[in-house]
Amino acid sequence: MGLLRGAAVAVAAGGTAEQVAKAEAILAEARRALFEMLAEKPADVQQAHAESTDTLPAE
Repeated sequence: MGLLRGAAVAVAAGGTAEQVAKAEAILAEARRALFEMLAEKPADVQQAHAESTDTLPAE
């Protein structure tokens, strides 16, 4: 992730207006995709959650 930050800083510092605009669009799409990935719940995570709630002590 640090390499991506370094590239973004380099474009911001030395890129043309067109390059900066293109970099902003690329980063916006990457940010959207990362949050979308975090919002997904893989089947194994859902199964582990279901199993852990099945073993809670009865009140």
